[in-house]
Amino acid sequence: MPSDTSRFPVLLCASLFLAAVPPALAETPAATRGQAGQLQYFAIPAGPLGQSLARLAEHSGVRLAYDSRLVDGYQALRLEGHYSIAGALEALLAGSGLTIVDTGTGYLIRRDQANDEQAVRLQPTNVNSLHNEDEQRFSNPFTLSAEQIDKRPQANSNLTDLLRSHPVVQFSNSSQSGLNQGEIKPDSISIHGSRPYQGLFSLDGMRMNNDLDPVDPGNGVTLASGTSSEQGFYLDSRLIDSLEVHDSNISARYSGFTGGVVEATSRSWRGGQGGRVYYRHSDADWNHTFSDSRLDFDSANNSVDRPARFQPKYQKSDYGAWAETQLAENLGVVVSASRRDSKIPMRDLGGQALMVEGSELVPLDSPARNRQQRRQSDNLSAKFSLYATPETTLHWTVLYSGYEEQMFQNSIADSGYRNSHDGLGSILKLEQLTDLGRLDLSASYRHMTDERDGDTDFRILVRDFTDWRAPRNYQYGGPGSLESYQDTVELSGQFAFDQLRTGVLGHQVTVGAGVNQVDAEFKREQTYYSATFTGMQDFYNLQQVDAFFAGSTSTRYTSYHLFLEDAVEWGRVTVRPGVRLDRDDFVGRDNLAPRLAISWDVQGNGDTVLKAGANRYYGSSMLTYALYGAQNGGLKHCYGDPSCLALKDSGDGSWDATPDYEGLDGLKTPYSDELMVGLSQRWGNSLWSLQYVNRKHRDEVRSRPKYPDSRASDKRSVKQFTNDSKTDSDNVYLSVSMLEPLRWQGAEHVFGASLAWQRTRSDTALELGYTDIDLSMKLDPDKAWYNGKVISAKDLPATDFNAPWKLNLDWQATWQAQGLSLFNRLTFESSRDQVYKHDTDADGYYTLPDSGLRVRKYSSARIGSLWRWDTSLQWKPAFAGGLGFTAEVNNLFNTRNQSDTLNWRGETYKVYQPGRQLWLGLSYDF
Repeated sequence: MPSDTSRFPVLLCASLFLAAVPPALAETPAATRGQAGQLQYFAIPAGPLGQSLARLAEHSGVRLAYDSRLVDGYQALRLEGHYSIAGALEALLAGSGLTIVDTGTGYLIRRDQANDEQAVRLQPTNVNSLHNEDEQRFSNPFTLSAEQIDKRPQANSNLTDLLRSHPVVQFSNSSQSGLNQGEIKPDSISIHGSRPYQGLFSLDGMRMNNDLDPVDPGNGVTLASGTSSEQGFYLDSRLIDSLEVHDSNISARYSGFTGGVVEATSRSWRGGQGGRVYYRHSDADWNHTFSDSRLDFDSANNSVDRPARFQPKYQKSDYGAWAETQLAENLGVVVSASRRDSKIPMRDLGGQALMVEGSELVPLDSPARNRQQRRQSDNLSAKFSLYATPETTLHWTVLYSGYEEQMFQNSIADSGYRNSHDGLGSILKLEQLTDLGRLDLSASYRHMTDERDGDTDFRILVRDFTDWRAPRNYQYGGPGSLESYQDTVELSGQFAFDQLRTGVLGHQVTVGAGVNQVDAEFKREQTYYSATFTGMQDFYNLQQVDAFFAGSTSTRYTSYHLFLEDAVEWGRVTVRPGVRLDRDDFVGRDNLAPRLAISWDVQGNGDTVLKAGANRYYGSSMLTYALYGAQNGGLKHCYGDPSCLALKDSGDGSWDATPDYEGLDGLKTPYSDELMVGLSQRWGNSLWSLQYVNRKHRDEVRSRPKYPDSRASDKRSVKQFTNDSKTDSDNVYLSVSMLEPLRWQGAEHVFGASLAWQRTRSDTALELGYTDIDLSMKLDPDKAWYNGKVISAKDLPATDFNAPWKLNLDWQATWQAQGLSLFNRLTFESSRDQVYKHDTDADGYYTLPDSGLRVRKYSSARIGSLWRWDTSLQWKPAFAGGLGFTAEVNNLFNTRNQSDTLNWRGETYKVYQPGRQLWLGLSYDF
């Protein structure tokens, strides 16, 4: 039963203070009073009330003003026949406790105080925005509301954890490994064969991608660069209000991606006071891990470059709170805070080491001991919402996301270091309803930092040949400290005009523009050195010092965009041509992206809709293209002279530079061309969607030797970024969803299913992207040896994100009287041929007999099919006064599912997904 709002100024605010979902004004074109009194034919299917109102407004041309929180959770019955606009509205609002007020230019929908007690509140469902309503005509966007998110398995509570049911989202094989279950970072995803860093993540319209250096090249811990991720903000999924994924026929409003759009909306003030406190926990002792029987799965086997590969023990906790309150008559705020924490006990083997004191090597003994690595992800946010008038809304969001991991390198004394990945953002949004349409203006600022802070800024390696038959290495020190940051200021605006009728055509025009400025810097505040000594006991000579001299490099660029699209309605056919112009100032390119989407409502009642489209999407440029030179740019070498440890380059030639980069030259912006066809069919209480999408990703960036055949030491290691990589992807999927819950045995049941097939071929590894490089001489990178045959490299099957067939079955059951809900998801993935690269030794290459050039060798291993059942149980009994209990079990039946292979110490091992995992939680609503 909705809360009584009689104490609020209903007429001034259009009942803005009823709690349901985040507020958003709904508006549609105005109708004249004469039009409102005429009878019109309507055929609106049953569904959420908000969607039904949007359909009525679009069909009739009437302007409606209401707050979407008023209609959240109500279902409208099917409306078919001839009605006046007022009559149709009253029919849709029947039983909701809402009424209409004729404003002369449209209708205001507000709470009917007299009949409020007779309103029937149905099970809340997701209410789509008008933009989403528009998208559903041309594609099949994936949408989750806060209540749906709350009932699903949370796993590590990242945004990507919510996408397990999406038919075309592919997850990295490595991110599903059961060997390192203590990790809490977001999983990498690919949509339609895109590079994982070429998907767009946004919050309240603000881009939150990390463009610094998001790719892990697979080299482990290196001295030149730290670690990062595709997402600049590790958002907690329980603190957002909705999530939408757009993967095809994507509007010209969006750019900066070649895959898809993952769009999150933060919680807004709900008109009253309330909130939640929660706590979840999981423990390795509760869970099961599958490992290859030949593999010694022990943290003592973690290596220097892979210090967290094996994690047999861990404890993960997940806790936080959010609350909303009113600050003034039309002003409210939502504040939230959360922490995800993982403690990972490790075994440090310790050992002997030698460190430098002055000009002497001093022995040091580091005992074997148990140590703890830690992962910590924090979210803090506040969102202020001002509903100044029924036509004007202002939102201001301030957000902090911080991630930290405390690491050490096994068997090396004083090798500890801390990796951090932080984001700070501010978003100001104005939503203004006018006589012509809707105006949206936004201004945002975001600061993102990747930092590594080491215990020491040097490493000592001593090669002891006292026993020449079994020489020993002694190491001391860590990987050093470095930092990079990205500052972005963005201003953007768009205007969605009300529908304009010109004869038999209806036009819905949207225009927009924006500008953003990016400043980025890579910095090494203190010179880092690695010294190598050789000799026998008590007689060691300095052989070489490698030093990364302190320094920094920075870059700045400004980008602009303009877009225009027009949804042209002609009877049952709607065509949405669009165009977007982006000025990529970073690489100095003007990118013109045409968009075209078509839908045909075959019967005119929404039951059968055919869809098609041809679109181009331009991706984003990584800042590392400009900053890479600083990572190794300060690297110099000094040989054999004890004075090298002074770490001063006086210019006398004692220090040799070894550059591996000579700057940015002639890059273009990667893009993806899309062709799609689809069909949506309403059948009884279900919606069936069939879709085919072809993507051709072109001008993708990869690394190549700049001087491939040079034997000069200062040339062989120099690399360049080029636009000569390509990927082709085909995707077909069928999804089924219910329009209304099925009521049976005292519960409401919602079922969903999807079946997807995909094939992706690429000449570079999707997971490596621009970092993939081979510096071997006489190499032909355009060909490859695969399973005994020489083929074009572009025809290589994808090495990751490559499940051919994927089946998802979802079932949500809710027993409202008992406060009980149960969510189940069954996932099946077909078997696949996993492509792997041969080691870079004599067996790693094949010599072409006609040219004498060499090509890389690849083979495939068969990975069997897998299935798993995930479930989440939530119980909030009425007698508990707001207290709730949750139990989440992933892989309920503990099935052994291989996800990948591992090459380690000269052997190949099978890697499995996690076995049964249990999360237990408590929450309190107030």
